[in-house]
Amino acid sequence: MKQSSSINQPLLWGLLHGVNDFVAGYMLANFAFNHNYSDSFTMLVVYAILGFGGQLPVAFLLDKQKQVKPFAIVSILLLLFSTAFYFIDPSVAIILTGFAGAGIHVTGGTICLQVSEDKSGPLGLFTAPGVLGLTLGGILGSMSSSYLFIALIAIIILTALIFKQGIPAYQAQKKKGSQLDTHDWIMLGILLIMCFRSFIFDIVNNATLHFEHGILVLGISAFCGKILGGFLADKIGWKKFVYITLPLAFIFLNFGKENIYALAFGIACLQSSVPLTLLLMSRSLPLFPATATALSLGTSVALAGLPLYLGSDKINFNKGLSSDIIWVLVFIAMISIWFAISLIRKRKESLLPL
Repeated sequence: MKQSSSINQPLLWGLLHGVNDFVAGYMLANFAFNHNYSDSFTMLVVYAILGFGGQLPVAFLLDKQKQVKPFAIVSILLLLFSTAFYFIDPSVAIILTGFAGAGIHVTGGTICLQVSEDKSGPLGLFTAPGVLGLTLGGILGSMSSSYLFIALIAIIILTALIFKQGIPAYQAQKKKGSQLDTHDWIMLGILLIMCFRSFIFDIVNNATLHFEHGILVLGISAFCGKILGGFLADKIGWKKFVYITLPLAFIFLNFGKENIYALAFGIACLQSSVPLTLLLMSRSLPLFPATATALSLGTSVALAGLPLYLGSDKINFNKGLSSDIIWVLVFIAMISIWFAISLIRKRKESLLPL
């Protein structure tokens, strides 16, 4: 694989990822400004189920078909159609955007894994624009719908560049032993649980309400964390990197709640591990790159956000949240965990000597 492809593909798909999330953020915010709270929150949950929870089924199908190009075409067409359709029926457009988002996350992540040369830096280029696009879309949601026309033009240009560059053929990685021992898994798991607990219950609910432009500051910090984190981890080694950044994230997320810049630094440290999560998951599931992508970028987000829905009565969300939605989320979480465990077991069995 040419060196330019290891950067060009993640950059182009990262920009498309950013535009996709911008469209989603704009639609959800604009819908909220024009509809009641209950309907708005319902559409948010529906989008989350499709856009994040829907990544795993797409990934299973992609790993089974082993054809990246058709998934890329369908995902981009869905994004184009949903963006244009928002002017006709916003609810249907948001649903279509959820399907498009699931496809673009999985397809783009799979492609970037093909060309990343087992490095996390290129994966940072792909993952970082999403959070910034979502943030900007949410901020501009109260403004003119002309921003969607700009997004349409950007999608068309990026699509032309992506197909001019060429879609890499699907290929599984070589089988490798796990680079995480039991001690690493336990320590990293504890740190991530603590950090995500702070992120869900403290940052989302309080930070952006208490600070002017708080959403923008945190969005930029998450973007910078992913970009810098991927390349720094390649330079100093992933273990050393996460054992520095995750404790820092825990400290700043817990003790910097009254300072937006301390919170931003904590978010940057936490988000810097996202490219590494994708890389390490792909190493653990070398025969299933699409599934590794979905587990890293979709299922993990859905599971991290599950307490947000389950605890909605405690964090100022609508107390009338349907119990049916909660059970759907729980079901998706349990199925995702079961599939992940099954795949890991199959991988271990495939590595056993005959």
